[in-house]
Amino acid sequence: MKSEPPSTNIRLQKNPEMPDTYDVELANINQLKGLTSLECHIVFYPYSRKIHGDNITFSPFEEYVKDILSHQRSAYTKITSEFHKVFGLLLGVFIALLFYVFKPEGLFSVESIISVLGAYLIGKEIWDDVEKMLVNISKKWRIQYREPYYLYQLEKHTTLTHYSYLAKKRRYGKAHLLPEKIDFIQQSNSQTVRMYFNLKDIVFEGPLAHILSIHVDPDVLGELEKDGYLFSVKLSFNRRVLVFLKCFELFQSIDKGSKGCLTEKGEWIEKRVFYRETFEFRKIKWYKKAGVIPEKTIIDENM
Repeated sequence: MKSEPPSTNIRLQKNPEMPDTYDVELANINQLKGLTSLECHIVFYPYSRKIHGDNITFSPFEEYVKDILSHQRSAYTKITSEFHKVFGLLLGVFIALLFYVFKPEGLFSVESIISVLGAYLIGKEIWDDVEKMLVNISKKWRIQYREPYYLYQLEKHTTLTHYSYLAKKRRYGKAHLLPEKIDFIQQSNSQTVRMYFNLKDIVFEGPLAHILSIHVDPDVLGELEKDGYLFSVKLSFNRRVLVFLKCFELFQSIDKGSKGCLTEKGEWIEKRVFYRETFEFRKIKWYKKAGVIPEKTIIDENM
């Protein structure tokens, strides 16, 4: 990873033709060439107590997730982990090895087979508890075991997918990027979307691409503009190094028009970007170092 992160940033602007819609775009995407992946997480939290989560729509991701939860066909499918089966298999192999070492004559006995099968089934069932334990134990460590960020992945590309991309480009007036993996979280007063872009699948057609739209109910639009909102962004620029993923993470927020970030101690400072350098191997993450970058921005607001 270069010492200086790419100048790729997030552009938030009000749609001139639809006053209740905010377009979110990824700018300077040509700077991403050579990287493995890009992660973009966005949180939108209105400050007015008259606005709730169901007054806001993150399009198109909210629709995708609703289709999945209602068992309808969607561009995305739920990611299923198979590691509980692997853990059960390893536990079964371990029991078989015990028989081989201490009671080799009974390795293929009914008792042995039942024990191995039971270990496999029990291992599958207890893996979730083991995983939660690892997450909780390592929460404050520099090397942590993390739960997966993403619950849904894009279906494999088909010929008709290319027609869909063309239609989206006509619709938005610019290229539209669909992330390979997403997670969408609707809370009582806010919306969060997490996006993972596999950069080897992206065709860089220009410096700017549309990634989502935020629709606000017209009835509460005045309240939003009067009381303001928190718009938070995380950008993670990732490069594969052997079996590890080297990540340079940047964080910044718009807080009622003020642009800045929170430090590790939770202190708000203006005109700054918080950064972290991390290494990942599957669900294990090492937080190498963190700090603040002065006079930098990753959010371009145009209202």
